[in-house]
This record gives sequence, C-alpha cells and structure tokens, in this order.
Amino acid sequence: MKKIVIGTAGHIDHGKTTLIKALTGIDCDRLKEEKVRGITTELGFAHYKFGDDLLVGIVDVPGHEKFVRHMVAGAWGIDMALFVVAADEGVMPQTKEHMDICEILGLKKGIIAITKIDLVDEEMVELVHEDIKDFLKGRSLEGAPVIPVSSTTGKNIELLKESIRNAAKNVEVRSKEGIFRLPVDRVFTLKGLGTIITGTCISGYIKIGEEIEIYPLHKKAKVRNIQAYHEDAEEAIAGQRVALNLQGIEKNEIERGTIIGKPDTLMLSNRLDATLRYLKLPFKPIKNDSILRFHIAATQEEARIVLLNRDVIEPGEELFAQFVFANPIVALPGDRYILRGSYAIQTIGGGEILDIMPGKHKRNAVYIDSKYKLLTEGNFTDKAEYHIVKGGYEGTKREILSILLGKDEAHVSSLIENLVQHNKAILIGKTVIHMDKFIDYKKTLEKLLDDFHTKNPQKIGISKEELRTRLPKVESQVFQAALEECIAEGNIEVEKDKVRIRDAGGKVDKEREHFVEDMIKKLHGYGLMPPHVKELAIELHKAENYVRDSMERLVYEGKVIKVKGDMYFHRNIIEDFKEKVLTYLRANKEMTPSDFKSTLNLSRKYMIPLLEYLDEIKLTIRTGDKRILRS
Repeated sequence: MKKIVIGTAGHIDHGKTTLIKALTGIDCDRLKEEKVRGITTELGFAHYKFGDDLLVGIVDVPGHEKFVRHMVAGAWGIDMALFVVAADEGVMPQTKEHMDICEILGLKKGIIAITKIDLVDEEMVELVHEDIKDFLKGRSLEGAPVIPVSSTTGKNIELLKESIRNAAKNVEVRSKEGIFRLPVDRVFTLKGLGTIITGTCISGYIKIGEEIEIYPLHKKAKVRNIQAYHEDAEEAIAGQRVALNLQGIEKNEIERGTIIGKPDTLMLSNRLDATLRYLKLPFKPIKNDSILRFHIAATQEEARIVLLNRDVIEPGEELFAQFVFANPIVALPGDRYILRGSYAIQTIGGGEILDIMPGKHKRNAVYIDSKYKLLTEGNFTDKAEYHIVKGGYEGTKREILSILLGKDEAHVSSLIENLVQHNKAILIGKTVIHMDKFIDYKKTLEKLLDDFHTKNPQKIGISKEELRTRLPKVESQVFQAALEECIAEGNIEVEKDKVRIRDAGGKVDKEREHFVEDMIKKLHGYGLMPPHVKELAIELHKAENYVRDSMERLVYEGKVIKVKGDMYFHRNIIEDFKEKVLTYLRANKEMTPSDFKSTLNLSRKYMIPLLEYLDEIKLTIRTGDKRILRS
C-alpha cells in the first residue's frame, strides 16, 4: 500500500479542520480550547484509506499568524499540500504566507480546495476561483486542481477525494534508505503505556526493540511499540505519520522540536552553510549579522546571518549565507528551513541547507563562489571529497561522512571506494583522508626529520613517539601508515625505536670527526672511571647536550658502551673489564663486591653500576651478595 502525507495550509477560519472531518470523519481539534474558540492552535492528525492501495496521512495545521511555528512543524516532511481558500473571503494574508512556506519547503504538488461554497452564490465562487488562478501564477502550484467544496453539505467532497487520489499517483514514495529521523511534534502519556511521541518519519526506518537517541538532548530510550495511523506496526518507515511508545524516558524529558534518531547517526550544528532566498516583500534589505528566527522541522532558534559575498540582501534575491546559532540544532544537508523576522511576525524567506559542519568563512573570499557552486551543483562524490578535504590531516570518520552527506553508510562506502580507486583518498581503518593531505603529511614528517638532523647532527634519530607528537595531530594508525609508506618509499629508516632520514648517519662534518676522535681517546684514557658528561663537556669546551648527543651516536655505532645514566665507557675498556671478570670467576667460581673492588681497584661509585651491567648483559647472575657466571 502506498503511503503519503498531506498537509493543510491556508488562512485562519477558512475551514481546514472541518474539511478534514468531511474527508475522513476525524475531528482534528482535540483540545478543549480549540473547540471553544473554534480555531486550531495545535497540530491535528487524521488519515484516510483510498481502497487497498493508498493510505493518506493528513496533518492539520493552524492558520492563525501566531501559530505559524506550528504550521512549519506540520508542513515539514509532507508530500503534498491541501491548500484551502474560503469562498466568502478569497486569498488572505495567511494564504500568501502559507504558500510562501510551502514553496520554500520545496512542495511542488498540491490541490486547492475552495471551501464554504454553501455560504455564497456561484458567481462569488467563480470570482474566488479566478482570484486563486491569478495568485498561483508563477508559483509552484500553478496549474494545480481547484475543487469547490462544502464541508457542511458534502458537495464535491467525493470529487476532492478522487482528485487527491489522482494527485497521489505522481507522488514519489519515500525510500526506507537513509538516516532515520522523526521530528517530534507532540509528546504525551497514556496510562499503562508511558511516554508517547508522534511525528512524520522523514527518512529511514526504526523497528520495535531498537534503541533511539533524542537529539539534541543526548538521551536514549528504547522503542516499546509503534503505531502508524492508529494501527500497530513492526516498524516506522519514511513517509508515515507514526507514534512511538518509548521505554526508559519520561514525558518531561522530551519536547516538541527534538529529533528522534538512531544513536550516533546525527550531530549538533552551531553553524550552517545554506542557500538563502529573501521573499519579494515590501521589506527593507537584510544586513549582514542580522538576528532572525530560524525554523526547521519542529525546531525554532535564533540565528545570526552571515552574508558571505554581500553586505545586504534585497527582497527577491537569493544567495549563499551562513547561519550561526547560540543553541545548536540538528539538521542534514538538503533540509529546508524557514526564516522569520526577529520581531515582526512574518515569514521573510528560507532555503536549503548545504553543509552542517562548515568552517568559519572569510567573507568575500575568492573561494566563496566555487564553494557555493560545488555544494549546490556537485554530485555526491564531489561533496564527499569536499568534506574529506575539510578533515585535513586527521581525515573524516566514515560514520561522520555519512552524516555530513545525509546518506546511509552503505551509500557512503561506495563513494569512498570510488575516491580510493581514483587515488583521491586513502582509507585507514574507519578514517578516510584526502590523498593530497596524506601526501602532505608524509612530506611534513620527512621535513621534520630533516630539520631534526640539521639541528641535532650528533643524534642518530628521533623516537617514534616524539616524532608523532611533533607532527600535526592525527590518529596513531594514520601516523603509522604514513611512517610505513615513507619507509617503503626508501626515504627514511627505523632501527629499534629511532626514526631517521636514510643515510643521515653518513652526513658528518670534519669538525665533528676531529672532536669525536679526541673524545674517544680521552674516554679510553679514563679507563673504568670516566667523568660524567657534564664534567667531560667542561673539559672538552663543548655544550653538555652536544657531548651527550655525540656519546649516544657512538653508542649506536658500537664504539661506546652506556652503563647507567650519564656513565659512558670506551668499548675496548668494557671488553677488557668483562675478560678480567670472566677469568676471576672461572678460577674462583664466585665474586663478592669486595673481591670485585680489590681486583679492579674501583670506587663504589663505579662498582655498583658495573656489577648491575654485568647482570643486565647476562654475563653474571646475583645470588645474595655474590655474583656467579650464568650457565
């Protein structure tokens, strides 16, 4: 069965609610105040089955100017408009505003009903009909069927039903694919059931038992039960009016304007890029940095407008703009929004959201026009590449890219695969990085190493962890992938934990060669009692760090042995020392610290570190206070 949602629109007291009752038998005015005052103040809902092949959900919206916010909430997500104009009044202010809203929201299908024809003569009906035709010229509903009806007498109600049925044939059914979203337009409780929310499922689907998240509140609940048009259902799908019975959350924790989605599939936005169409109204130009009311789905927030390539926008113009919010909102690219004045109660424009996570643009920058063209005319592969580039060296998570594009992960995976095949991106784990950024990161890594060697000619290299922290911030797996590619390309090499430019060890100047030769000679002369690095630096008239780096390089080259801390020994001295210890232990089986001291004539300062060194290299093993040879 095909399922679509129709929304009413039109001026207050033009008979929208009465018409719905005549069509469906359902009274959408459920509040006592609505029945007493005779006007709709809240959204109402009805449905009607056209045989076995069409089910129409109907959203009844308030017509009064004070409740336009509710009208926007109801109109967002509908497939077709049922536009109502009363025969005794004709086109009125809210008729025009509601039509503006429908156009901005992208509604291109609808039917116009002339109501209350029982109150006027046929000539008046004809005049109103002509008035409507003139009003619709150049509008999205130009040429739509116009049906005169009476909800009181029932005249032409069946004709209207048939017209709705025919128009519905051309409405494209919403796909179950996509990110599940359901803007909340009503919250209530029922005894024995608990919290219930209602709304129009914009995209995707949700099943009984699944977990949901309430955005932007970051609260979670479970779907206990689902109803679509007062009938139990196993799942709620795009294009349906549904009620969700939620478990694990109270009524006062949810409010109209929140969005129901699956966990971690939507994000909060403090800044949006969008198209902006300023309606052709007798108003003043809108200046950059103006504060306006921003309506999207059931949400209303104040927004500061940033005109990216103009100082003002005149009525009737359309351009590229950015909106900045004090309180974040939930949206996806492709969503439509409505703008109303900050003080005047009037719809002034709206447009389509292009980017839900843009950076702060420099106004009038040369790139603004090309960015606008890409976001409005580019295909999804182009847009995917655009968002990946924005991710910089860190790249973009696969699931975040899904949200930025407003597409499910299966669709996004195919886009990523296409970019990888064309060498425009690289996928590392769940992170996708633009190839230009990845290549630039590798170049930065190599340049940092090159600079390191220039500033530290004595050092053999830099540790992996120090190298990673000096580079732009990325995930460890991205750093490792870049490092491995640099190694494979033959530009750098790694030994143990040290990373260096390949052949950097061979770039030694003559001055350093002479210095190292002198230092090795002195070290040999000190035997088993060398001075600490600080003392040696003073003796050699060199900076302490320079001497220490030189020692570390000699350790790496195998010419010097580091025993403990800043204690360095000439390799030949250590080899001779080991031979003496071996000779003693082979003859005496064991050696105490005092034997060690007297045999080698050492002070305790050197004795303890050297004994521990013998244990570390597994020449000896300690038993109590004695050393014996390891077997």
